[in-house]
Amino acid sequence: MASYRQRLERDLDDWIGRGLVPAESRVAILESIGEGRRPDAATALAIIGGLLAGVAVIAFVAANWGEIPRIARFVLVLGAFLGAAGGAAWASARGRTVTGHVLLSVAALVFAAAIGLTGQIFDIAGEPQAALRAAGLAAALLALAGRSPWPAAVGLVLLALGDFQDGPRLGADEPRLPGWLAVAAPLGMGLALAWRSQALAHVAGIAAILAVPTFGELFRNEAGQLFLGASVVLGAAAAAARFLRDRFEAPAGVLYGWLAWGALFWFGGSGFDGDLKGVGHSITWLAMSAGVVALGRQDRHALVTAAGVVGLLAAGASLLFNLGVGLMTSAAVFGAAALVALGVAWAMRGRTRA
Repeated sequence: MASYRQRLERDLDDWIGRGLVPAESRVAILESIGEGRRPDAATALAIIGGLLAGVAVIAFVAANWGEIPRIARFVLVLGAFLGAAGGAAWASARGRTVTGHVLLSVAALVFAAAIGLTGQIFDIAGEPQAALRAAGLAAALLALAGRSPWPAAVGLVLLALGDFQDGPRLGADEPRLPGWLAVAAPLGMGLALAWRSQALAHVAGIAAILAVPTFGELFRNEAGQLFLGASVVLGAAAAAARFLRDRFEAPAGVLYGWLAWGALFWFGGSGFDGDLKGVGHSITWLAMSAGVVALGRQDRHALVTAAGVVGLLAAGASLLFNLGVGLMTSAAVFGAAALVALGVAWAMRGRTRA
């Protein structure tokens, strides 16, 4: 899909050719919208190096933890966090956006490590889930303070890890509440669009898919209904992201792809348990996957097309399982489906030509 700038360049050439816009205004108009900046190889290596340096510092401190006095440990951890956060503020103030993003991400990682290390220093016991969620919230606050999508992505990862840890219950026989991803993932998607961040869009889209199992204990005997509802919600979100691509471009396209994956995945999961299980579900899954393939091809969206192709394979296998038929019958079923698909394609092509 062409970017907004590319479409505008084509439109400007057309308008100038028809005399609607003065030729001398072309450069000024294009400069007014700017141009998306892609990091070059050197910048990418610098980003990786900065993140690895943060991990190396944490590993070095952990390796020598027993030999460092208690107060020195706390000062070291606090200094590492403040140094990374302060460096990010300094870089952002001087327009070094990428450096600021890297340092804020390092600060988020250091804070996550600091929670566990501080607990060891002062012999404070705690739940791993609470620690990971606190680290995720801290990363989110750093992201909001610096308007940086990278620590927001780190925060989503930490919250996801926390959601899949054993946590406290409201009562001995009470189910656990849904995970924080149920709220954090939609917020992450909104920030990805607002900040035009593809990286955050990838993480938020995957987080939206992973949020569904955190509702599992609330739907112990209704897993099929849970997965079907999740498929509907994710499908509606995918349609919204597709609609927003013209405005938000790449991040909306990324969300569109992952949400399409989630919708097909959880629809498939809804047919493995409960009343939805059967041939009808498999055929519906097959039809949905074929539609997603067609939509992905129309939109020239590789991630959506891939979701549809994988869905076709999985739905076909599910259909064979539910039919309980041999290879010859399976060949006949898929042959008939192929003829129907070819017939529909021929009819659509004829209508387009007409």
